[in-house]
Amino acid sequence: MTKRAVCIGVCFGLLVLGVGCATRQSQMGVRNAWRDASAPPFEKGRSTQADVMAALGPPSQIIGLADQTVFYYLREQAKTKGLFLVVYNQTKESVDYDRAIFFFDRQGILTNFAYSAEVVPREP
Repeated sequence: MTKRAVCIGVCFGLLVLGVGCATRQSQMGVRNAWRDASAPPFEKGRSTQADVMAALGPPSQIIGLADQTVFYYLREQAKTKGLFLVVYNQTKESVDYDRAIFFFDRQGILTNFAYSAEVVPREP
């Protein structure tokens, strides 16, 4: 082999070693049990804070307003894909949020609730 062939081979090897792809997926927040088919139906005027906590667990955030309490549940899923070359790198991240929000009066009775239209797949 000539010096030139060895040099080209080494350069090609370094180029190949400097190239790569990566994917990553992460989930954060509370388990989105409100999407579970076995979750009890919540009823305005009947369900209580204790009912919601028993069915869904502790919320991501509890917000105290003047005349009501809000339970806010959040599930976040992030997916990242990356391409890494010697002279160029590219990453793309998409984040999906699944939310549920419950409003209670001063007596702890459910007055209103809603789920986000966007659904993050449930973890087992």
